[in-house]
Amino acid sequence: SRSLPDATMKAGEVMGRQYGLRDAYELSVLSLVASFIAILMGAISSVQTRSATALGYCLENGVDFFGSVLVLWRFSGTVAKDVLDSREQRADAGISLMFIVLGVVVCVDGVKDLLFRDKDRDLIELIALYTPSVVVFVLLGCAKIHVGRHIKSTSLQKDGMCSLAGALLSAGVLVSAVVEEFTPIWWVDSLVAVVVGNGLATKGILSLASFSRRQINIWSCAFWRGIDASPNDPHDSILEDDPLLTDARTF
Repeated sequence: SRSLPDATMKAGEVMGRQYGLRDAYELSVLSLVASFIAILMGAISSVQTRSATALGYCLENGVDFFGSVLVLWRFSGTVAKDVLDSREQRADAGISLMFIVLGVVVCVDGVKDLLFRDKDRDLIELIALYTPSVVVFVLLGCAKIHVGRHIKSTSLQKDGMCSLAGALLSAGVLVSAVVEEFTPIWWVDSLVAVVVGNGLATKGILSLASFSRRQINIWSCAFWRGIDASPNDPHDSILEDDPLLTDARTF
């Protein structure tokens, strides 16, 4: 049988670096920790500053946290290939649904702040809190998308998009803080929240539409229970040459 390095090599290799499911798993664990810290930070900042982007950032990282849980579940255990395929589809659909919910919530809150002209406060605190978030979530998001592409996991790639959305919301808070400090412009973070929210919702809707085009009924209980194997899906297995199928260890 093939060794883990041999199987992992087929999962993806770029610039001399081999990528496999362990990379995806470790990225998801790191994302869970970072997202949990960001949720606490965003909740505190949202209460103290009444920032639309801070609230959206908190909610987005809640989705990112749950998305990382889904990805961890998708990569856990040594199970049959069709089971892992089903997990990938359900994780993908779950994150897509969360994109829509999150996008609507962030947009509504951003529009509310634009209408009622809410302004940020404690600008120095905002800068201190959100500068590390931009760096951390840009790195996490890019890493997830990069690894996800090479192991053919759309759920990991979407989890990466969620991390990048968190970074963008953090950047919105920082830009808003600086602009408000030196100009009368107060609406930057609210505008960022509306743009990011629309982007997330649109991505979620398009992703769900792709399931419909592939004749996969994500609205059935059988799909979420893993009973529906989606025989009409014309795509090749996203888990081809999956290292978990040839390695005895579990994550």
